[in-house]
Amino acid sequence: MKRDDSTKDARQAVIWGRHGVAEALRAGHPVNRIYFSAAAGGPQVDEIKNLARERKVRFDFVDAGKLGKLTDGGDHQDVVARISPVAYADLDEVLQRVAALERATVVVLDQVKYARNIGMALRTAVGAGAVAVLLPTRGSMLANDEIVRASAGAIFRLPVVPSANLRDDLEKLKACGFWTYGLDAERGENLYGMRWPGRRVLVVGNESKGLRPSIRKAVDACVRIPLAADLDSLNVAVALGVALFEGVRQDGESMKER
Repeated sequence: MKRDDSTKDARQAVIWGRHGVAEALRAGHPVNRIYFSAAAGGPQVDEIKNLARERKVRFDFVDAGKLGKLTDGGDHQDVVARISPVAYADLDEVLQRVAALERATVVVLDQVKYARNIGMALRTAVGAGAVAVLLPTRGSMLANDEIVRASAGAIFRLPVVPSANLRDDLEKLKACGFWTYGLDAERGENLYGMRWPGRRVLVVGNESKGLRPSIRKAVDACVRIPLAADLDSLNVAVALGVALFEGVRQDGESMKER
């Protein structure tokens, strides 16, 4: 095992070799992604593919040269896996734990690309008492050492759920009594003019593109933060913090009214 510094978004541990990667998958170790060389084949490779599909781990075929860089020339046997420093959580288990809670907030970071933003968002989510954070397995950066550092370790203090199909997971959350909201810089209800429900999901999108159209359609509503001086948007982690703590403020007022 070594540290992977070969790409900007992959500063995390890697393992290689057909037996080692298969064993990691069998043991349920959190695996972010698997790379096969274009020439990879045979029963062991087929087994790794099947295990990856069962555990919803993405795999790709790449030039053998990339595998050589990832392993510093190690005997990779045509397969390398990036593994997570964080034990991932299962959404069904999270929902079971919070089933009796009248108030619970889930955060979704949809295709947020930069480790610093993800780390800041995770730390903010912990500070606001969120019960879980969802990270899509495609188009987003999954947990790695850089995100751990950016969150100042806060990532270890709440469940992180990898989402293979975000739209399906949003529907699952709705079925469990959560209302889903997307933060949108240009459209939606004024954040300060709405009343947050007790069980809610806040979805923030990519740093430059915002919410994907498919996710915008999937949420119950979009909300926006009113900005002065013709400013068009806030940093994604800052916007999430504004929304989360407005919800915290409203929750506190609701408790006082009882």
